[in-house]
Order: sequence, then structure tokens, then C-alpha cells
Amino acid sequence: MTVAASDFLSARILIVDDQEFDVRVLVRILENAGYTAVSSTKQPLQVSALQRKNQYDLILLDIQMPDLDGFQVMELLQIISTDDSPAVLVITADVDHKSRALESGAKDFVSKPLERVEVLTRVHNLLEVRFLQKEIADHKEDNPALSTVIQRNIRKIIQVRLKAVRDQGLQDRIANRITSFSGSMAFLYVHVAWFSVWIFSNSGHAGITPFDPYPYGFLTMVVSLEAVFLTTFVLISQNLLGKEAGRLTDLSLQTGLLTEHELTRVLQMLRSIQGKLDITNDEVSNLADADLEMETKLEDVLSEIERLQRREAGVTLNSRGKLIGTGRRSS
Repeated sequence: MTVAASDFLSARILIVDDQEFDVRVLVRILENAGYTAVSSTKQPLQVSALQRKNQYDLILLDIQMPDLDGFQVMELLQIISTDDSPAVLVITADVDHKSRALESGAKDFVSKPLERVEVLTRVHNLLEVRFLQKEIADHKEDNPALSTVIQRNIRKIIQVRLKAVRDQGLQDRIANRITSFSGSMAFLYVHVAWFSVWIFSNSGHAGITPFDPYPYGFLTMVVSLEAVFLTTFVLISQNLLGKEAGRLTDLSLQTGLLTEHELTRVLQMLRSIQGKLDITNDEVSNLADADLEMETKLEDVLSEIERLQRREAGVTLNSRGKLIGTGRRSS
């Protein structure tokens, strides 16, 4: 099992240090190395709340801090720890603190003054171990009937979809939730109850003076306005789905083009090997056709599709088999 470089660079990292200079140095080191999810705090009392909220992959923790020292912070982290607790990299200049930090749950330590190579090496090592452990845990309940490649692809698809949901703005999320609710049975039940109460209240049988007597003009106006707004929300959701479908279509197209290119190269290499070994073609099989070795260009396929579509749209066959034009005369 291997960990992709993108997983390392997108790891959620928290720096906890009361010294502004040290925080800036660590942030600069990590961000210059390509890490994209680095955050920091100078308040050790906030670490537990931040961990619950963000679920960090790695915490760089200074030992000597006011209010709470690093050992007390690790004790609090152990209280709220789960099976997915973050790795802790201790920052200290005191040799005596190192062994105690490891006993308190730290996975490694970095000495002060900070050195770029040491920081990046230890951060990379801890993240690698963490991601490999997570991958092993994820595969414990894998379906043995499916290959590892399929399991990995399923996870990637789910991650892409979840990322698309996380990247949505507040307005898009509201529109999606309203659209989802309006397409549920609960929405139907609410409206059935609402219409029933409204009509009964305005029928005069409930002892209430009708405020919207038959033919219920106010109710009709409210329902019409509701339909307009619901249609707008549905269109917003459809636009979001269309964008996501477009992204997946582009991905499928790129994958298909890459596959076609690779297969063409493989066929060309096989033809070269065939010539070197003096292997004759199977005259019966169509798979030996040299046309398969031609690399298909996307623009050629699209132009041919358009040409045939224009021809089919311009000329049709009538029931007697004679050619007739559609919208123009045929010779």
C-alpha cells in the first residue's frame, strides 16, 4: 500500500505554540513544501475544541506554554480521543521533555531551534504512518469478492462527491435541502394536512369566520407563489447537478482518451514484437487488422459524427424507398 502525494499535502495540520515567531516559521516551512491545510493557535485551551471540530491528522505541539503546557494538552486530547485520534509531534528544546512526551502519547519530537529538513522529514513520516494505518483500518471490512483496485476506486468516487458537497456555498446547500424536502413524502403529507385544515377552517363548519371563503383565492395565490419558488430551487439544484455531471463527463473523456492512447501504443509494440519474431497474422481473425494500431483523434471522431448527423438530417427515405429532402430540394 502506498500513500498518494496529494494525501500528504492535503493533510489537516494544527500548530500549537504561544510564540508567534515559531508559529510563523512552521507555517512558512509547511506551506512552502506544499501543505495546503495548515492552521495554528496560540491558545492551548482551544486545542480540544478545535480537534473536535476539524479532526486534524497531525498536531505540532509546543511543550512550554502558559495556561496549559504540552503535557496537559495531550492529556485532554486523550480524553476526547477516538480510534481516529491525531498524531502529535512535540516541539521542545529540553532533552528531559522528550522521553516524557513520548510516554504521554507523542509520536515524535522536533528540537529547537527549528530546522526545515528535520521538520519536513518528521511531519512526512508521521503522516505516512497515520495514512497507512487508516488505509489498513478501512480495508478490514472490505468485500473479499471485490479487488483492492475496485475498493479504492469506490472510495475515490465517494471522496470526490463529498468534496463537491463540502465546496458548495450556503445558498447552494439551502437550495439542495429545500429541493430534497419538496421531493419527499413528508412534503406531500404536510401539504395534505395544510390544505385540509385551510379548507375546513373556511367552510364555516368549524365555528370560525371564513377568512378565505370558496373559491379560496388567497390559498390559490399562496400555492402559486410557492410553486414559483420551488421551481427556482429545483432549477438551482439541477444547475449544480449539471456542473457536477459535466466534471464527471470530462473526467470520463480524459480517461477514455488515455486508455485509447495506451492501447494503441500496446498494439504498436505488439506489432513490432511480431515482426521481430516473424509471427504471421491470423487471416481469419479480425483482431489482426492494422487499423487497430491507428491512433484515434478526438476531433476526427467529432467531425465525422457531425457530418453523418447533417447528412441524416438533410436526406431521409420515404416509405417507397425514394430519397426526399427535409427543408430543401434533393436532386
